[in-house]
Amino acid sequence: MYQLGGFAGLIIFKVIVITFTFVILYFTCRQVDRGKPLLTIAVLFLILLVARMRFLVRPQILFLWFLALYGYLLTLYRADKISTREMILCFLPLHVLWANFHSSFLMGVILVGVHAAGRFIPLAVSHSRDLKPVLRDRRLRGLSALCCLLVAASLLTPYTYKVFLIHVKTAGSGEILKGIAEWVPVDIRLLGLLIHDPTVWFRALFLIGAVSFLIQRDNLKRVEDVLIFTFFAYLAFKHVRFGGAFAIVVAPVVVNNLSGFQWQMRGWRLVRLLPLVVLIVFAVRDVGALIQVKRLGLGVWSNYPRGTVNFLNQHRVKGRIFNSYGLGGYIIWHLYPSIPVFIDGRTATIYDQDFFWLYNLAESRRKDVWEKIVERYGIDMVLLLDNREEGYAKLSYWLDEDENWRLVAFDDNATLYLRKGVTFDDLIEQYGFRCLKPSDLSMDYAKSRNEDIEYLATLHQELQVACSRFPGDFYPFYYLGIYHQIYGTQEHLQEAARALRKAVDNRPDLARGYYELGFTLMKLERYDEAIAALKTAIKAVPNLPQDAYYYLGTSLFHAGGVTGAIKYLEEYRKRAGTATRVEAYKLLGRGYLQKYEFRAAVSCFERVSYLEDPTWETFTQRGLAHFGLDELDEAREYFELAMALKPDVLQVLYNLAVTYEKLGAREKAARLFEKASRIQPTTKEEGVWVEKARERLR
Repeated sequence: MYQLGGFAGLIIFKVIVITFTFVILYFTCRQVDRGKPLLTIAVLFLILLVARMRFLVRPQILFLWFLALYGYLLTLYRADKISTREMILCFLPLHVLWANFHSSFLMGVILVGVHAAGRFIPLAVSHSRDLKPVLRDRRLRGLSALCCLLVAASLLTPYTYKVFLIHVKTAGSGEILKGIAEWVPVDIRLLGLLIHDPTVWFRALFLIGAVSFLIQRDNLKRVEDVLIFTFFAYLAFKHVRFGGAFAIVVAPVVVNNLSGFQWQMRGWRLVRLLPLVVLIVFAVRDVGALIQVKRLGLGVWSNYPRGTVNFLNQHRVKGRIFNSYGLGGYIIWHLYPSIPVFIDGRTATIYDQDFFWLYNLAESRRKDVWEKIVERYGIDMVLLLDNREEGYAKLSYWLDEDENWRLVAFDDNATLYLRKGVTFDDLIEQYGFRCLKPSDLSMDYAKSRNEDIEYLATLHQELQVACSRFPGDFYPFYYLGIYHQIYGTQEHLQEAARALRKAVDNRPDLARGYYELGFTLMKLERYDEAIAALKTAIKAVPNLPQDAYYYLGTSLFHAGGVTGAIKYLEEYRKRAGTATRVEAYKLLGRGYLQKYEFRAAVSCFERVSYLEDPTWETFTQRGLAHFGLDELDEAREYFELAMALKPDVLQVLYNLAVTYEKLGAREKAARLFEKASRIQPTTKEEGVWVEKARERLR
């Protein structure tokens, strides 16, 4: 398909396979829904939400299509709509195709075997004293014969009997599988909880399916349905990759079970549509999410190391590579045979448990193991998958600090190192980065040398080179922005804002770029722009560093959005706990004053007084809060403390005078009003205070 139409051809092929899978499922469910098409459609939308995680551009999608087709044929056979001969004639060529397309063909044998067992068990129970009628049963004999023929048909591949060994080998590779996302188990503790994770719809389908068997006693009498539901649920709980298979095979089972349920809601018929409407809304939302992320045709992720691999291709680099597990297939596709891959996704068929264990130790746990691998396998280049968001990768750290290795290229998805003293010295001399360490997202290595002018100048030059070499990537411009933040001057912050704006233009899906852009714009006092950037970051990734909420709250406060400022500053305070900045308490106190929530303001200013030496402003604001609570003695005390620090501040004089007046100390009040009336106002607000002070003296 790729040779015929490239990536577009692959995506169109995938869409066709998925469409036909659901068309087959629709006709299968209509066979058992007792004339309730809305029930079939509702269940199919739920199946869509469960199975969509397996809609990958991999031969695996044919697995789902074959399961749906086998289920349809078995449903027809159970309903006596096709004969045993017709069933066998349909199944055998299909199974030969399946065995040659994907190793999941064994699931087809199991599906037929389960139907045979479902036919055998009730017959054996009812004829327990004499099994001869059981063995003469036409359907049982047909299903048993088909099961044996499918096993034989599975051998019609280039591997003959060895096709069965992959299942044995995979089953015995637990140490490998537990490190691969699609082979991890579903946490059964989440079964009844409304926790939104990738397994939420699978868990919902499982619970609905389990309950559907209890609606009517007859549902449990269909032994093959119980066996199908139990077996495939076990697989899906054991490995998340089988969630899609579970959804496909249990769709007609769930429809069959629920179709026997009689709705007693004559006046509320429209309520029946509610589950369907909810499922459609979630399905549309998921499609919208796919459109927003960076995918090619909703099918091929763009997170491949194009920049680094292009570098190797352009310079015709040859040698032995150590690569991250997830990059192996891409390296084979673009660099074989010039660069033989170290490891790729063909586990456990190619790489056994010992090799996978060795790879894991070398990449992130043991530097001594890494050095042994370099020596044993003659490694002279390293291509590592980007894990900047997860933290500083140990192997990247070792290579950055090792004089024998040099970073020569990086993109948004990977970093490339070449070994010195082999055959790459000219490339290293021309393209090597001496200061830049792209695996360190924080750039703490540069911040710790903020007084080394020569070092920073070299780093700046390397960052500019990186931006020119990789103009469509995020990280070169991101690091350039962080570099300018180190200086903190207005000029450098302007440069930081420009670089970070380019970074988010290149990768609008990365929240960290908006986070740093928002911080920079806040420092530049461009609050409206900062608010927009920070809100975008938080919407994309709510668990950003807690400071994101502080920056957003601060920007909102200065932009006049007091209510929003309080909301985000309180969220920041909740996340930061005892590490909350004193500045946050100051802004919260001022915000609560403006919202006339005086008790909350007092609490904030009380904390400020413990975290730093109080200023006249803190005393004044706390005095205003007590004044608002009609706690005049406390208000007087704090206004007097403020005046002791700043005796000629108009705001302090006027508020203390008003407090004295309310307490009945009119002479003290008059003296302060007199003093306030003689001060030359510098703002409109101060002009109002001066005028009011003069009125009080008349």
